[in-house]
Amino acid sequence: MVLAFACIPFLLASCELFKKAQTTPGTDRSKEELDAIQGKRVYDPVTGTWVTVEEVVMEKMDTIRWKEVAATTYPPITSDQSVDVPANPNQPIGKKEHNSELLSAYNVAYVLPFLTDRFNSLDATIYENSYWALHFYAGARMALDVLSQEGIRLNVSAIDSKASDQTVTQLTKTNKELAAAHLIIGPYRRDNVTILARYAKDKDIVLVSPQSSSSNSASEDNENYVQINPSLETHCQAIMDHALKHHAPRDIVLVSRDNAAERARLTYFQDEYKKWAGNVNVAPLSELIITDQSVALDKVDVLPFIQLSDTTVFIIPNWEENFVYSLLRKIDLSREQYENIIVYGMPQWRDFERIDFDYYDKLNVHISVSSYLDPLSPDIRLFKQNFYDRFGAIPREEAFLGYDLTLYCGRMLKKHGTKFQYFLNEEPTKVLHTKFQIEPVIRVGTTSGVELPRVLQFENKFVNILRFYNYQFQPVN
Repeated sequence: MVLAFACIPFLLASCELFKKAQTTPGTDRSKEELDAIQGKRVYDPVTGTWVTVEEVVMEKMDTIRWKEVAATTYPPITSDQSVDVPANPNQPIGKKEHNSELLSAYNVAYVLPFLTDRFNSLDATIYENSYWALHFYAGARMALDVLSQEGIRLNVSAIDSKASDQTVTQLTKTNKELAAAHLIIGPYRRDNVTILARYAKDKDIVLVSPQSSSSNSASEDNENYVQINPSLETHCQAIMDHALKHHAPRDIVLVSRDNAAERARLTYFQDEYKKWAGNVNVAPLSELIITDQSVALDKVDVLPFIQLSDTTVFIIPNWEENFVYSLLRKIDLSREQYENIIVYGMPQWRDFERIDFDYYDKLNVHISVSSYLDPLSPDIRLFKQNFYDRFGAIPREEAFLGYDLTLYCGRMLKKHGTKFQYFLNEEPTKVLHTKFQIEPVIRVGTTSGVELPRVLQFENKFVNILRFYNYQFQPVN
């Protein structure tokens, strides 16, 4: 496996690649680059409180500094396994349906926000928002070693998107590694994804988006676009599916504030219920529409929606913490002790800081998440140890994503060739941080009076459902 690193004009002089460094004082540009990186909170049984933990749990070390070195001193990194590279490294060796070519080797381009332009030569510390790409790519490098041992040949380029639409647009016009790629993985920001998705469609290259969860990132019908992070619609469908498997429709109440954007989310649940019922004319699920604009929701009366001496299921597709806090408090005050309440919420609830988690416990809160790392899993513990041994840092969640996605795509390329996306629905795979259950997203169109299904894109349809139990979120699906 040959790894060619393009568009990253530096190498690290230290193996302590990801140690947390002090940020440089000045203007905060994070909002124009990456979404906020959430901290992690754990329950401390000694104090009985939730505390935020830092990613590095070791003695303080010297600040990491970049060092530019000559390419002759540090040649391109190669696998430990010695292989003979043929004269034509991408020699055709067969074909499959969908015009998928099987090759002796495949070109893979990672387009990630390394943000090398944010490197401060005077301070030489790692820019805070570079960590997502660094951890993701570090996990990918560990997967590349595994693929090499399996005899899967990949020519890899790492390209800096700089989280910039202008940079990504320029890359599509001039970058040779991108033009030669059979697979592109990345980028991070939704606008960057839209640009590359259009490029992938025009050039007939598969683009796998690891981060964007927007259902319209591809901007148009695009059979070369694979979305790994489930969309909001998919999260809503997963919540509805889980609720209907365990509760009667009469017990379910959908909750929304009275505005167009939030009420539109309820449509996802009602549509999924119609599919479940097999009847588009079925009576809709109950809805609680909140018009009260006060902080404490003083005028909201949830009591009429609570089933006496039975279970009531509230589904709340909202992630504004103050509103969620007030609503959970209102539900808790309105119920009697013998009434069982179950609440379904969204992924952002896992990182809320203001809410008393006693409410999560008393109201049997369930949430949907795209990623779950089982702290007791031997495989996850082994990955953490291997990552630490190699890079001297505790892996963040994106390191698992980079590892899982690279391993999965590399094996799919080997097995199914350049159009492997058409075979992904046949290969659901449990990975470290989730499950890949990728399916085509179909839209029914009409041509000459005949309805023809069209593939809008491919999307991972698996969503983890977690229940808050014993002061931690645990999987229930």
